[in-house]
Amino acid sequence: MHVEDKSSFLTFAFVTPITLISDFGADNMYVGLLKGSILKRMPEAQIVDLNHSIRKFDPVHAAFVLRAAMDVFPKGTVHVIGINAVATPDHPHRIVKLNGQYFIGADTGVFQLMGTKQPDAVFDLSGVQTDEDFPTFPERSLFVPAATHLAKGGIPEMLGRPASLVTQAENVRPVIEGNALVGHVRHVDGRGNCITDIDRTLFKEAGRGRQFFIDMRRARSDIRRIANTYTDGTPGEPVAMFNAMGLLEIAICMGGSGSGYGGATDLLGLKYDDPVRIEFAAAQAAPTLEL
Repeated sequence: MHVEDKSSFLTFAFVTPITLISDFGADNMYVGLLKGSILKRMPEAQIVDLNHSIRKFDPVHAAFVLRAAMDVFPKGTVHVIGINAVATPDHPHRIVKLNGQYFIGADTGVFQLMGTKQPDAVFDLSGVQTDEDFPTFPERSLFVPAATHLAKGGIPEMLGRPASLVTQAENVRPVIEGNALVGHVRHVDGRGNCITDIDRTLFKEAGRGRQFFIDMRRARSDIRRIANTYTDGTPGEPVAMFNAMGLLEIAICMGGSGSGYGGATDLLGLKYDDPVRIEFAAAQAAPTLEL
Protein backbone atom coordinates (compact mmCIF):
# COMPACT_ATOMS: atom_id res chain seq x y z
CA MET A 1 0.00 0.00 0.00
CA HIS A 2 1.32 3.41 -0.95
CA VAL A 3 1.47 5.90 1.91
CA GLU A 4 1.62 9.47 0.73
CA ASP A 5 4.24 11.59 2.44
CA LYS A 6 2.47 14.81 3.29
CA SER A 7 5.43 16.40 5.04
CA SER A 8 6.35 18.31 1.89
CA PHE A 9 2.93 20.01 2.00
CA LEU A 10 3.49 21.46 5.46
CA THR A 11 3.94 25.19 5.54
CA PHE A 12 4.91 27.40 8.41
CA ALA A 13 3.51 30.90 8.73
CA PHE A 14 6.14 33.51 9.39
CA VAL A 15 5.51 35.42 12.60
CA THR A 16 7.11 38.84 12.82
CA PRO A 17 9.56 38.93 15.74
CA ILE A 18 9.11 41.36 18.64
CA THR A 19 12.36 42.08 20.46
CA LEU A 20 12.69 43.48 23.96
CA ILE A 21 15.61 45.60 25.07
CA SER A 22 15.74 47.24 28.50
CA ASP A 23 17.80 48.20 31.51
CA PHE A 24 15.54 46.13 33.80
CA GLY A 25 18.04 43.32 34.40
CA ALA A 26 17.53 39.77 33.14
CA ASP A 27 15.98 38.50 36.39
CA ASN A 28 13.55 41.42 36.81
CA MET A 29 9.86 40.52 36.98
CA TYR A 30 8.98 43.37 34.60
CA VAL A 31 10.52 41.41 31.74
CA GLY A 32 8.06 38.59 32.39
CA LEU A 33 5.15 41.01 32.71
CA LEU A 34 5.99 42.51 29.34
CA LYS A 35 6.09 39.09 27.72
CA GLY A 36 2.79 38.12 29.30
CA SER A 37 1.16 41.32 28.07
CA ILE A 38 2.39 40.63 24.54
CA LEU A 39 1.16 37.02 24.59
CA LYS A 40 -2.23 38.09 25.94
CA ARG A 41 -2.72 40.24 22.85
CA MET A 42 -0.85 37.98 20.42
CA PRO A 43 -0.54 34.35 21.58
CA GLU A 44 1.47 33.41 18.50
CA ALA A 45 4.05 36.15 19.11
CA GLN A 46 7.71 35.37 18.59
CA ILE A 47 9.44 37.26 21.42
CA VAL A 48 13.21 37.72 21.47
CA ASP A 49 15.10 39.02 24.51
CA LEU A 50 17.67 41.22 22.85
CA ASN A 51 19.34 42.53 26.01
CA HIS A 52 18.05 43.43 29.47
CA SER A 53 21.40 44.51 30.89
CA ILE A 54 21.70 47.87 29.18
CA ARG A 55 23.35 50.49 31.40
CA LYS A 56 20.74 52.43 33.34
CA PHE A 57 19.19 55.25 31.31
CA ASP A 58 21.93 54.97 28.66
CA PRO A 59 20.71 55.58 25.08
CA VAL A 60 24.24 55.19 23.67
CA HIS A 61 24.55 51.61 24.93
CA ALA A 62 21.02 50.76 23.79
CA ALA A 63 21.65 52.23 20.35
CA PHE A 64 24.83 50.17 19.96
CA VAL A 65 22.93 46.92 20.57
CA LEU A 66 19.99 47.95 18.37
CA ARG A 67 22.29 48.94 15.53
CA ALA A 68 23.82 45.45 15.61
CA ALA A 69 20.32 43.90 15.72
CA MET A 70 19.25 45.71 12.56
CA ASP A 71 21.75 43.68 10.54
CA VAL A 72 20.45 40.27 11.62
CA PHE A 73 16.69 40.62 12.13
CA PRO A 74 14.27 40.44 9.18
CA LYS A 75 12.32 43.31 7.70
CA GLY A 76 9.24 44.15 9.72
CA THR A 77 10.78 43.23 13.09
CA VAL A 78 9.42 45.32 15.96
CA HIS A 79 11.80 46.44 18.71
CA VAL A 80 10.38 47.56 22.08
CA ILE A 81 12.84 49.84 23.89
CA GLY A 82 12.49 49.90 27.67
CA ILE A 83 15.15 52.45 28.59
CA ASN A 84 14.08 55.72 30.26
CA ALA A 85 10.66 55.11 28.72
CA VAL A 86 8.45 57.52 30.68
CA ALA A 87 7.44 60.35 28.32
CA THR A 88 8.35 63.97 29.01
CA PRO A 89 8.04 67.07 26.80
CA ASP A 90 11.72 66.62 25.91
CA HIS A 91 11.46 62.85 25.44
CA PRO A 92 8.11 62.06 23.77
CA HIS A 93 7.11 58.56 22.72
CA ARG A 94 7.82 57.69 19.12
CA ILE A 95 7.57 54.90 16.56
CA VAL A 96 10.52 55.03 14.19
CA LYS A 97 10.80 53.05 10.97
CA LEU A 98 14.40 52.46 9.94
CA ASN A 99 15.83 49.90 7.52
CA GLY A 100 12.38 48.33 7.21
CA GLN A 101 12.11 47.66 10.95
CA TYR A 102 10.10 49.39 13.68
CA PHE A 103 11.47 50.83 16.92
CA ILE A 104 9.15 51.91 19.74
CA GLY A 105 10.38 53.95 22.68
CA ALA A 106 10.97 57.36 24.17
CA ASP A 107 12.90 59.88 22.10
CA THR A 108 15.95 60.05 24.38
CA GLY A 109 18.43 60.24 21.51
CA VAL A 110 18.48 56.48 21.01
CA PHE A 111 16.87 56.76 17.55
CA GLN A 112 19.43 59.26 16.31
CA LEU A 113 22.28 57.15 17.66
CA MET A 114 21.16 53.93 15.97
CA GLY A 115 22.00 54.72 12.40
CA THR A 116 23.94 56.88 10.02
CA LYS A 117 20.88 57.91 8.02
CA GLN A 118 17.58 59.56 8.76
CA PRO A 119 14.57 57.34 9.64
CA ASP A 120 12.20 56.26 6.87
CA ALA A 121 9.27 57.53 8.95
CA VAL A 122 8.42 58.75 12.47
CA PHE A 123 5.06 58.66 14.27
CA ASP A 124 3.77 59.62 17.68
CA LEU A 125 1.61 57.23 19.73
CA SER A 126 -1.49 59.44 19.90
CA GLY A 127 -3.73 56.83 18.30
CA VAL A 128 -2.83 53.82 20.46
CA GLN A 129 -5.97 52.25 21.89
CA THR A 130 -5.47 50.56 25.24
CA ASP A 131 -7.57 49.66 28.26
CA GLU A 132 -4.51 49.89 30.51
CA ASP A 133 -3.08 53.06 32.03
CA PHE A 134 0.28 52.66 33.73
CA PRO A 135 2.15 56.00 33.54
CA THR A 136 5.20 54.44 35.19
CA PHE A 137 5.17 51.40 32.87
CA PRO A 138 4.50 52.71 29.33
CA GLU A 139 6.32 49.70 27.89
CA ARG A 140 3.27 47.64 28.91
CA SER A 141 0.41 50.11 28.49
CA LEU A 142 1.50 51.78 25.23
CA PHE A 143 4.44 50.03 23.60
CA VAL A 144 2.96 46.52 23.74
CA PRO A 145 -0.33 47.44 21.98
CA ALA A 146 1.67 49.30 19.33
CA ALA A 147 4.16 46.44 18.91
CA THR A 148 1.53 43.72 18.54
CA HIS A 149 -0.43 45.85 16.06
CA LEU A 150 2.68 46.21 13.88
CA ALA A 151 3.71 42.56 14.30
CA LYS A 152 0.28 41.49 13.04
CA GLY A 153 0.83 43.50 9.89
CA GLY A 154 -0.89 46.73 10.95
CA ILE A 155 0.29 50.07 9.66
CA PRO A 156 1.86 52.73 11.90
CA GLU A 157 -0.56 55.39 10.62
CA MET A 158 -3.23 53.68 12.72
CA LEU A 159 -1.16 54.24 15.87
CA GLY A 160 -0.34 57.91 15.59
CA ARG A 161 0.32 60.97 13.51
CA PRO A 162 3.48 61.63 11.49
CA ALA A 163 5.97 63.32 13.80
CA SER A 164 9.60 64.29 14.08
CA LEU A 165 12.41 63.44 16.45
CA VAL A 166 12.94 66.00 19.19
CA THR A 167 16.20 64.93 20.81
CA GLN A 168 19.32 65.52 18.75
CA ALA A 169 22.23 63.24 19.53
CA GLU A 170 25.41 62.19 17.80
CA ASN A 171 27.67 59.28 18.55
CA VAL A 172 31.19 59.87 19.76
CA ARG A 173 33.07 58.15 16.96
CA PRO A 174 36.64 56.83 16.77
CA VAL A 175 39.19 59.47 15.83
CA ILE A 176 42.66 59.45 14.29
CA GLU A 177 45.21 61.38 16.33
CA GLY A 178 48.53 61.51 14.52
CA ASN A 179 49.72 57.90 14.35
CA ALA A 180 47.03 56.67 16.74
CA LEU A 181 43.44 55.50 16.33
CA VAL A 182 41.30 56.06 19.43
CA GLY A 183 37.92 54.40 19.98
CA HIS A 184 35.86 53.36 22.99
CA VAL A 185 34.48 50.24 24.63
CA ARG A 186 30.80 50.18 23.68
CA HIS A 187 29.71 46.86 25.17
CA VAL A 188 30.99 44.34 27.72
CA ASP A 189 29.45 40.90 27.23
CA GLY A 190 28.73 38.22 29.81
CA ARG A 191 32.22 36.74 29.46
CA GLY A 192 33.92 40.06 30.14
CA ASN A 193 34.90 40.58 26.49
CA CYS A 194 35.08 44.25 25.50
CA ILE A 195 33.60 45.27 22.14
CA THR A 196 34.79 48.58 20.75
CA ASP A 197 33.44 50.95 18.10
CA ILE A 198 36.52 50.47 15.89
CA ASP A 199 35.61 48.57 12.75
CA ARG A 200 37.89 46.65 10.41
CA THR A 201 37.64 49.20 7.59
CA LEU A 202 38.70 52.12 9.79
CA PHE A 203 41.54 50.05 11.27
CA LYS A 204 42.90 49.31 7.80
CA GLU A 205 42.52 52.91 6.64
CA ALA A 206 44.29 54.29 9.70
CA GLY A 207 47.03 51.66 9.81
CA ARG A 208 47.87 51.34 6.12
CA GLY A 209 49.64 48.05 6.84
CA ARG A 210 51.92 49.48 9.55
CA GLN A 211 52.95 47.66 12.71
CA PHE A 212 50.89 48.58 15.75
CA PHE A 213 50.14 47.89 19.36
CA ILE A 214 46.90 48.28 21.30
CA ASP A 215 47.75 50.18 24.45
CA MET A 216 46.53 48.25 27.49
CA ARG A 217 48.21 50.70 29.91
CA ARG A 218 50.63 48.01 31.01
CA ALA A 219 53.39 47.27 28.51
CA ARG A 220 53.33 43.53 29.19
CA SER A 221 49.64 43.45 28.30
CA ASP A 222 49.86 45.46 25.07
CA ILE A 223 48.41 43.59 22.08
CA ARG A 224 50.54 43.56 18.92
CA ARG A 225 48.57 41.44 16.47
CA ILE A 226 45.02 40.69 15.40
CA ALA A 227 43.94 37.14 16.25
CA ASN A 228 41.45 35.06 14.28
CA THR A 229 39.53 33.64 17.25
CA TYR A 230 39.27 33.87 21.03
CA THR A 231 41.62 30.88 21.37
CA ASP A 232 44.27 32.14 18.94
CA GLY A 233 46.98 33.04 21.42
CA THR A 234 48.50 32.16 24.76
CA PRO A 235 45.90 31.08 27.36
CA GLY A 236 45.37 33.79 29.93
CA GLU A 237 46.88 36.54 27.75
CA PRO A 238 44.99 39.41 26.04
CA VAL A 239 43.88 38.92 22.45
CA ALA A 240 42.14 41.20 19.96
CA MET A 241 40.10 40.17 16.96
CA PHE A 242 37.38 41.51 14.68
CA ASN A 243 34.11 39.86 15.71
CA ALA A 244 31.07 38.86 13.68
CA MET A 245 29.94 42.50 13.62
CA GLY A 246 33.26 43.56 12.15
CA LEU A 247 34.19 45.40 15.35
CA LEU A 248 37.44 45.17 17.29
CA GLU A 249 36.96 43.06 20.40
CA ILE A 250 39.41 42.62 23.26
CA ALA A 251 39.29 39.39 25.22
CA ILE A 252 41.42 36.96 27.21
CA CYS A 253 42.55 33.84 25.37
CA MET A 254 40.63 30.85 26.75
CA GLY A 255 39.24 33.19 29.38
CA GLY A 256 36.03 34.87 30.41
CA SER A 257 34.42 36.03 33.61
CA GLY A 258 34.04 32.98 35.84
CA SER A 259 36.78 31.01 34.06
CA GLY A 260 40.18 30.23 35.47
CA TYR A 261 41.66 33.22 33.67
CA GLY A 262 38.94 35.85 33.96
CA GLY A 263 37.76 38.23 31.28
CA ALA A 264 39.25 41.33 29.72
CA THR A 265 37.23 43.58 31.99
CA ASP A 266 38.58 41.67 35.03
CA LEU A 267 42.24 41.37 34.07
CA LEU A 268 42.77 44.54 32.06
CA GLY A 269 40.49 46.84 34.00
CA LEU A 270 38.60 47.79 30.82
CA LYS A 271 35.04 48.91 31.28
CA TYR A 272 32.21 50.43 29.30
CA ASP A 273 33.09 53.77 27.66
CA ASP A 274 36.84 53.44 28.35
CA PRO A 275 39.10 54.67 25.52
CA VAL A 276 40.99 52.11 23.45
CA ARG A 277 44.11 53.47 21.77
CA ILE A 278 45.92 51.82 18.86
CA GLU A 279 49.39 53.19 18.19
CA PHE A 280 50.77 52.68 14.67
CA ALA A 281 54.44 52.88 13.73
CA ALA A 282 55.40 56.25 12.30
CA ALA A 283 55.25 56.35 8.54
CA GLN A 284 58.68 56.49 6.96
CA ALA A 285 59.40 59.67 5.10
CA ALA A 286 60.00 59.32 1.37
CA PRO A 287 63.72 59.48 0.50
CA THR A 288 64.94 62.80 -0.88
CA LEU A 289 66.78 62.91 -4.17
CA GLU A 290 70.12 64.67 -4.28
CA LEU A 291 70.64 66.64 -7.43
